[in-house]
Amino acid sequence: MDGLLITGGVLALIVCAAGWRFIHQLKRGRLLSSALWSVQGVLWLLCFVLLLLVYSNLHTYHRLTHEQDVADIFIRELAPQQFQVSLMFSDRDKEPVYYELAGDQWQIDARILKWKGWANLLGLDSFYKLERLSGRYEDIQLARSRPPSVHDLTGPARGLDVWKLKRLLRERLTFVDTLFGQGVFMPMADGAHYRISVGQSGLITRPVNTRARELVF
Repeated sequence: MDGLLITGGVLALIVCAAGWRFIHQLKRGRLLSSALWSVQGVLWLLCFVLLLLVYSNLHTYHRLTHEQDVADIFIRELAPQQFQVSLMFSDRDKEPVYYELAGDQWQIDARILKWKGWANLLGLDSFYKLERLSGRYEDIQLARSRPPSVHDLTGPARGLDVWKLKRLLRERLTFVDTLFGQGVFMPMADGAHYRISVGQSGLITRPVNTRARELVF
C-alpha cells in the first residue's frame, strides 16, 4: 500500500506540472502546445483517479504479509441442528457479532488477492477479505431439501472492485497474479471454540478448546 501512495503522489505532481504548463503555454498564445499539455494533463489525471479507486477498494481487503489470526468462532446450540455462532474479529473491537446457522458444520469463505511483476515492486502484498459465513449439512439429502443459512461478511463495496475487474479483463490485468475464493468448514457443537487464521496459501482453522478438538480429532 505504501507503494500505491508513492505512485499516487508522483501522479499528482505530474498532473500539477501538466496543468501549470497548459496555463503557461496558453498565456503565451501557443494554442497548439497548450492543447497538447491539456490532453496530457487529462490523461494523467485519469490515471490518478483510477489509482485512487483501486486504493479505495483495497482498503476493504486486509493486508497479508504473514500468517495472522482473523477471527475466533464460538458455538452455542439452540436446538438440534440450530446454532448461534459468534464471531470475534481480530481487527475490530472485542465485541462479538452473532449469527444463527442451521446444519452440522459452519463454513467461512474468503477472497485471496495476489500480485506479480511491478505490483510487487510497488510493495503490494497479498490481500484477503472474508466473504460469507454459512451453515452446512453433512447429509446431502438434507442439504438439498432445506434452505441454506448464509450471512454476508464483506460489508459495503468501495472504489473500483479489483476482484470483478480481474474476472472481466482476465489476462489483460497482468499485474494481478491470481485471485481465488476459498472456504473452510468445521463441525458445530455446543461449547466449541475455533480460531481462523490466514496465510499466503489461504485460510486455516484450528480447534482451540477441548470440545472442538474432540470433534476434529
